[in-house]
Amino acid sequence: MVTPTRESISTESFATENTPQNMKSIVMRDGSIHLETQPVPEPGPGQVLVKTLACGICGSDLHLTNHSDEVFDLYKKLGMMPADDSVKPEIMLGHEYSAEVVAYGPETKATLPVGSRVTSIPVLMSQQGAAIGVTPEVPGAYSEYFLLDEALMLALPEHLPAQAAAVTEPLAVGLHSVKRSGISADEVALVAGCGPIGLSVIAALRARGVGHIIASDPRASGRARALAMGAHEAVDPTAEDEVAKAASVAGASRLVIFECVGIHQLLNGFIQRAPVNACLVVTGVHTAESKVNFAYGLVKELDIKFSYMCTAEDFAECLQQLASGEINWRVLWTGKVGIDGVSAAFETLTQPNSHVKVLVEPWRTGALEAVE
Repeated sequence: MVTPTRESISTESFATENTPQNMKSIVMRDGSIHLETQPVPEPGPGQVLVKTLACGICGSDLHLTNHSDEVFDLYKKLGMMPADDSVKPEIMLGHEYSAEVVAYGPETKATLPVGSRVTSIPVLMSQQGAAIGVTPEVPGAYSEYFLLDEALMLALPEHLPAQAAAVTEPLAVGLHSVKRSGISADEVALVAGCGPIGLSVIAALRARGVGHIIASDPRASGRARALAMGAHEAVDPTAEDEVAKAASVAGASRLVIFECVGIHQLLNGFIQRAPVNACLVVTGVHTAESKVNFAYGLVKELDIKFSYMCTAEDFAECLQQLASGEINWRVLWTGKVGIDGVSAAFETLTQPNSHVKVLVEPWRTGALEAVE
């Protein structure tokens, strides 16, 4: 296959000669996953049509699917949806991806040849900051094709596998949480929950030289992965009070607790057990109302922060760390699935399981399988 040069790429109109008209796509509707045929999106000004190579299944995708009414009610209260809208939106999921350039839309520079492997932060500034894989009517990367902004695309180094690039986004979410905490190297970190985001937080803490990182997870597999990612020790919160343990290690130093579980009932417990002057960074996804007694936080002068998504700078930093080999990304990748197996994979991931990050490969079919 001959890779077109920059000069051979038309930037005036959408090149459809070698691009199919329709594609397979995963759509979340009424709290369930559907495999459907959709039109291949046409890139607008500044946009690029790309083919998905790999896309991670995120905990937020599972939460959105299993709690769609709760999430959409929150969107209405935040003004993200009309308050009187009775129609439940359809979401074309997928926001943790690596892809291949297929065609350029108008008003693009085409600095990367067609066939180049790329990734980007999952945002379309060309569509008023729409979130890829989250905003209704915006194609996500659980589809064979979707759209990126040329200005946000980052080329993948030749040696970096597509699977590694697909975990850039969760790593960046973890990095953003660590930046939000303001933690210093001589302070102690407690990471509660060793799923993809918890492990990403550990990677960011280790890269910043934090002297003592304690991971907490009831699963032995989660604790083992935390140690492999760089935690100094790991505890089982069902057998030991992880906050008391971390507070004892911290002593006079500040303790920073990273909540990466996403179970809102745990928040009050962290606030009650945290030591004086501790910091709690809430990174898990919570859309249900929680009962919290803030008197504990008041008396102990706790800092409570919230971390959501990541910045383009966070994303680029993590991609560079992956390229340089600083992050053991294989700790995160535990499974892969073809586009026809996504619905069953969601059912598996909703139940207790040993997976951390499952990657969807929309260009093929096949059931969920583990990777070594």
